Amino acid sequence: MKNNLELRREDLKISYLNTGFNFKTTDEIQPDESIIDQDNALMALEFGLQLGARGYNMYISGVDQKTIYEYVKARLEKQAGEKAVPQDICYIYNFKNPSTPRVIRMQPGDSIRFKEDMKEFRQFLIDGLGAKLDSVEAERKRQHLIDKLDSKKEQILEELKSYAKEQGFIVKLTQEGLGFIPLDKEENPISMEQYELLDQTTKQEIEENIDRLSEMAEQVLADIRDVEKEYSQYMNDISETIVLNEVGYFIKHLKEVYGKYEVIKEYLDEILQDILEDISIFSDSQSAENQEIKSIFPWLGSNKVGERIGHYDINILVDNSQLQGAPVVTARDLSFARLVGKIKVDTELTLNRVDFNNISAGLLHEANGGYLLLYVNDLLDYPGSFEVLRRTLKTGEVNVESLAISNITTSLGMLPPPVPVDFKVILIGDYEVYRVLCDTDATFKDLFKMNIDFKDTIDGDKTSLLRFASQIKAFCNKEHLPDVSYEGVLVLAEYSHRLAESQEKMSANIQPVTDLVREASVFSKDLITKEHIVKARRVKTLFKETLQKNIEEKYAKNIYLLDVGGKKIGQVNGLAVYDVGDFMFGKPVRITATTYRGKSGVADIEGAVGLSGSIHSKGVQIITGFLGNYFAQDYPLSLCGKICFEQSYGGIDGDSASSAELYAILSSLSQVPIRQGVAVTGSINQYGQIQPVGGVNDKIEGFYRICKQKGLTGKQGVIIPKQNQKDLVLDEEVIEAVEQGRFHIYAISSFKEGIEILTGVPAAQVEERVACKLKAYSGEGQNKPIRIKKKVK
Repeated sequence: MKNNLELRREDLKISYLNTGFNFKTTDEIQPDESIIDQDNALMALEFGLQLGARGYNMYISGVDQKTIYEYVKARLEKQAGEKAVPQDICYIYNFKNPSTPRVIRMQPGDSIRFKEDMKEFRQFLIDGLGAKLDSVEAERKRQHLIDKLDSKKEQILEELKSYAKEQGFIVKLTQEGLGFIPLDKEENPISMEQYELLDQTTKQEIEENIDRLSEMAEQVLADIRDVEKEYSQYMNDISETIVLNEVGYFIKHLKEVYGKYEVIKEYLDEILQDILEDISIFSDSQSAENQEIKSIFPWLGSNKVGERIGHYDINILVDNSQLQGAPVVTARDLSFARLVGKIKVDTELTLNRVDFNNISAGLLHEANGGYLLLYVNDLLDYPGSFEVLRRTLKTGEVNVESLAISNITTSLGMLPPPVPVDFKVILIGDYEVYRVLCDTDATFKDLFKMNIDFKDTIDGDKTSLLRFASQIKAFCNKEHLPDVSYEGVLVLAEYSHRLAESQEKMSANIQPVTDLVREASVFSKDLITKEHIVKARRVKTLFKETLQKNIEEKYAKNIYLLDVGGKKIGQVNGLAVYDVGDFMFGKPVRITATTYRGKSGVADIEGAVGLSGSIHSKGVQIITGFLGNYFAQDYPLSLCGKICFEQSYGGIDGDSASSAELYAILSSLSQVPIRQGVAVTGSINQYGQIQPVGGVNDKIEGFYRICKQKGLTGKQGVIIPKQNQKDLVLDEEVIEAVEQGRFHIYAISSFKEGIEILTGVPAAQVEERVACKLKAYSGEGQNKPIRIKKKVK
């Protein structure tokens, strides 16, 4: 059936594919990795990069997220190279509060040098200081003091012994202290037997003398203790002098090198004071003793020297010494610990030991002073990660949190102070996710003031096509693939138009195209041609056709009932699309309608049982609105209508079948049958105008395959909205069938055109029958004139 609404072959093709270019293969053109036809988005990106104020982070959305990601990364790296390298971030031991290390910032490279210098210093404490403390000269001085101390103690005791002898006693050293034994006239000690034979007066006199001597002995012992303390200080002075001479030399040198950092000079003074507080642990003999104990009883912990000098290490969180500008940090692992860092726990039997040296940095530390580029979906994949990023942007600080520690062990806590950071975040994701984040987080728009949306499609003119070919050339160079022929480029362009569902636009997503080039290279090692690309596309489709084939077999076996010939009242073939990942295919569906007298209007059975989405239900309500507005101006609309998608057992949504549903209702009311060889897609509004839908290519090809399977008669085809005509990028087989008159495609703009194609009856006749039926339902009789709107624009 030919009429002015039927499309011809040239309406189904992309016109510029037949125009020539001055290259035979991509080897003759320059590679280009830039983004095509996104001038506004790129301008907004450049503007956003110049804004350094807080809150001007970016959310970039677009269909080709990988290409956008790579472009933005390259642009950030270029800009970052022009910025100053940020300071290094380090932790040092806090002598005043060991559980809270101190944060210091140093110029890039200084932290590495300082860490190496402190490593050398710690090695000296291990290897050199003990030797100095136990040197021959130091031991000689100590022995000299010991000798003097012994002499002094002996002198004090001799004075007591001399006085005691004058009083008739000798002094005896016991475990309890000093004792006194009385002497006889020959100055021999009196035994207990002799003492018992003495008279009472003599005994009393001896006891009184012993009491006086005991008081003197207590004073003597006190004097000895004072002398020991005095000489002990002399001994310490020897060690302190060695420490001040040897360690002080290192400290002085480090202060001269790092004098511009006041916090480091303070830290070095604290280290010296820490060493002086317990010098003995640095003695070689003490260290050896501790090592022996450690080897026998490992649960007692490390030796004191090792534990002490661990405090003098430098934990470099962020080392920027190798950067040439500001950092550009990217990652796909965006777990909580990866973002904020973590604290490792060294477990020794039942004791968890936490050391500030075990604190590691996260991405938020590493990005300080630069940029953090992330996929938003990666961020949302990990619980808590988006929240910690949001909190960091709000506060300007990163808090490192320790890993979970078992509650059956003792934990030595570590509370690192927050680290101030400043960086710009760029998130790449879907626009839908952006809207959800804006709706669910009141602060999101304040933190991400820049929303840059890359178009989903680009112009399909010759200039864009040439740049498209240059992109393919760049991809082939990058992956070391053969060049692509001119005809191959045109096939790839046609594929891009199909992805965009437009004859005028190409898809902005280059990734499916480059995937196809990569897959086509399997069939050619020298030059990728049109034939290789077509073959790769067919093979690629075969991997995903299982569901489609299963459905088509059910049509062939009449498990799914569908007529592609003859006429039926109240029955029309609609077109649906199945979307399975990145694979879509059309599936015809029988739509039936019944009508009778009532007040409820038109209702869909799917909606009544909860299988209809809100958009589909809206489309059904629009049908009721159209019928009332178009036919029931002079009498009430008294109608019950039921619409059903036959053999549909899953949820349906969308309004692309609303025109088909209307035609089924009109057929039921008018009792005019509908051609079953013509399927319909398109939505309708309350004024009877046909509106465009999505997936039109897949819908047409899906119905064509079923008609081919059941037998093409030359009377089959599809009706599509006029607006969708420029969206047609059909398979060549379908185009050839249209050219040969074996299949037909009609583009309409109003329901009148559709009903005439479907019934073969003028629209006015169908309308008159419908009006009569609706008037009869209303109870107004048959004698009043019928007023019908005659024109629908």
